Amino acid sequence: MFLRNCWYVAGWSHHFSGDCPVTRTLLGEPIVLYRKEEGGVAALEDRCCHRLAPLSKGRVEGDDLRCMYHGLKFAPSGSCVEIPGQSIVPPHARVRAYPAVERDC
Repeated sequence: MFLRNCWYVAGWSHHFSGDCPVTRTLLGEPIVLYRKEEGGVAALEDRCCHRLAPLSKGRVEGDDLRCMYHGLKFAPSGSCVEIPGQSIVPPHARVRAYPAVERDC
């Protein structure tokens, strides 16, 4: 049993480089963390909304994370911002986003 709505440590600041997503399991949930262009850390559910592929196997592109299974690109908010071969992105195409804060790193 875990306490929800609390802060949990996912790692030290140096664990999250700018070019490589990192996977962690927090409270039994798979989470992918990556560093955005401005230096902050983004945390998303580590499952693509399309086929549940791990986003941690994806590629960081600016502030976004691209799933390497079918190429969907997700913003730090969890919203899908690009689908290859489609001009319209459905609003329900998203993954859960988690708040991430760096403190005393």
